Amino acid sequence: MKKLGIGIAAAVVVLLAGGAGTSYVMGGKVQEGFEATAKDWSKPPLAIQVQSYERGLFSSTAKTMWTVNTGDEQLQFTATHAISHGPWPRGHAAEIATRFAFSPDAPPELISLYKDKTPLKWNTQVGWGKTSQHQLSSPAVAGQFEKDKLSFGGLTADFEMSADLKGMKGQAALPLLQIESTVASADELDDADAGEAINVVIKGNTMRFDVNQPAGQEFMVGNVKWVLADFNSQPKFGGEPVQFSGLSMDIDTKLEGEVVNTAINTGIQQLTLPKRKISDIAVDLGLRNLDAGWLNQFTKHSQQAQGNPQAMQALLLGGMQQLLARKPVLELKRASWRSEEGQSELSAAVSYQGDGSQGLNPATDIQANAKLAMPKPVLQALFSSRVRDAIIADNEGDEDYEPQALADMVQEDVQGRISLLLQSGVLQEQDGKVSTQLEYTGGEVKANGKVLDQEGLMGLMAAMP
Repeated sequence: MKKLGIGIAAAVVVLLAGGAGTSYVMGGKVQEGFEATAKDWSKPPLAIQVQSYERGLFSSTAKTMWTVNTGDEQLQFTATHAISHGPWPRGHAAEIATRFAFSPDAPPELISLYKDKTPLKWNTQVGWGKTSQHQLSSPAVAGQFEKDKLSFGGLTADFEMSADLKGMKGQAALPLLQIESTVASADELDDADAGEAINVVIKGNTMRFDVNQPAGQEFMVGNVKWVLADFNSQPKFGGEPVQFSGLSMDIDTKLEGEVVNTAINTGIQQLTLPKRKISDIAVDLGLRNLDAGWLNQFTKHSQQAQGNPQAMQALLLGGMQQLLARKPVLELKRASWRSEEGQSELSAAVSYQGDGSQGLNPATDIQANAKLAMPKPVLQALFSSRVRDAIIADNEGDEDYEPQALADMVQEDVQGRISLLLQSGVLQEQDGKVSTQLEYTGGEVKANGKVLDQEGLMGLMAAMP
């Protein structure tokens, strides 16, 4: 949120501009705000440096350098800002026209790809009511980039920002992104790049958003809706193709009193995998009773902890007592899909029910449940994937390992696991479908309403891949 345009906050201070003298004075205030905003927004991985600011009677110009440094790579942009601050520019309090360009040391392929085109244009109008309107656009380009052909259909975004810069509502669209590997054989690639030779087509990528930052908080709440019409990935050398269509994701986050609740609803019309098609996929997730104070501190300090596992772990665990006191709940409300074998459904939930002041005791403080109902072949396929990966990992480096032998081992292993679950009563089978209902409360596990003894628990753990 705070990185959404260096000129926006600076322009708000010109709202009282009404005449030539006032305009010039407010032009000075714009410069002060401009430089202060650049310093305030310079937080990892972004750094902004004001290189120049030329103040005029009714307008000003500025130039900034934007550096994005992720630790693995660094990319720099220069931005020029044409600022009109009076009197009454086109019926607005102020207008800012920003144009981005790659720095001279940017990758040559990137500079060649855009040639004489401006990579990003950003226009802002600041209204008398202190809200601002923004239009962003990036042109469509096509050409060679390193070992790939790239077709980029451009990017557009229109949004409104609140006067306090803490609320944003609008939409963005990326109609096409196509990457086609030009490598003819795996011999042309280094070992490290062999898995990166791929043909990808992404179409109809759109997003709508209405989010805001609550007073006194660092995190955002609101609604984001993402739609992706088509995705097609075809590896050139090894690997498996993936194709899906009709992806939609709706993320809704609310601050309710002193807790934050989030719902994530995802759907895919059709997913195509090797030898398998899945349709009508729906996944609904929920995170409830997340302590707002803990989330605020985590959001505030997470940028500094990026890339440092120890610091991130300490940040996650810090304030654990405060987090647990709200009795947070993580839910997989529903995961369902349809395949040629039939309909599959599952759900699960984990919640904390202990005394937060006493810390976390998983044996007594955690409640969990899970439900599953699906055609038996689907469960076998899910088990097979996990079992195959485990067998390959256990036999890594065995040059005499044959594909058919692996397939036989996987099939035998999976049959044994599912038979064990059926015999123990953990799984129930009827009309070609298997189902189960598991519950964990106070250290006790129930399967389909019956308490599992120690032998049953051992069998359940042994049977799970």
